[in-house]
Amino acid sequence: MASNTQSTVQDIAIPESQLPVKETGMQSMASKMWMPMIAMGFMVVLGAFIFGLFNASVTADLFDASKEARDTALRNSDIATDRAFVEATKVWLPTLKFLGMGMILGGVTFLLATILGALRTGGGRVQQALGEPVRILKPPMTAQMFPMLMMMGMMILVVSLIIGVILATLSYDYWNNSVANDLNTALEGSGFLDDLSTIHTVQAWLAPLKFVGMALLLSGIGLALATIVSALRYQSNRLWSMLSS
Repeated sequence: MASNTQSTVQDIAIPESQLPVKETGMQSMASKMWMPMIAMGFMVVLGAFIFGLFNASVTADLFDASKEARDTALRNSDIATDRAFVEATKVWLPTLKFLGMGMILGGVTFLLATILGALRTGGGRVQQALGEPVRILKPPMTAQMFPMLMMMGMMILVVSLIIGVILATLSYDYWNNSVANDLNTALEGSGFLDDLSTIHTVQAWLAPLKFVGMALLLSGIGLALATIVSALRYQSNRLWSMLSS
């Protein structure tokens, strides 16, 4: 067992001038951000649900018309704009829902960082109250990685939403045309087919991109939990060492 006055590979000795042990800057920010982050994420998801209800109403109006009426509807007619609205919503609304869920998971990550801050300060104060040299766990690799994974995941979801909105604009413009007279008769190399190709191509990789963002967020949560386990294990061993010496 290393002496109580020296740091080891696993921990750091805190000089008396820096007592009591304080949270790191990231932990302090996380303690203020976790609740607003979860609340904002819930509001985004709820807003997406409400917009989905509105989209369902537009969809019902669209399919109340016969197939012939839908196919022959002219550009900027009520049926054509309803069809364009429904198709555009299919593109961007899922990206908004993913962003809302990502914000909730980001809030959970901040909450886990807050727990780490409480373990850091609480463990230091217990050692100080017992009159022992204060030592804390060196931040393991997991502690350095989970904030980066969270930020990367959030950035991917934000980018996905931006791409979704841009693609939805293109989709709206494409479907706001007569299916029978314009879209079905489009020739190879025409603007209509170029737009349709772009819409399907981007949708093909945009869907898995959203899951990459979610995977990064969930991986960050896993690493944060692993860091908490390491902190609890260290504090248990440290307390046992102090009480048995």
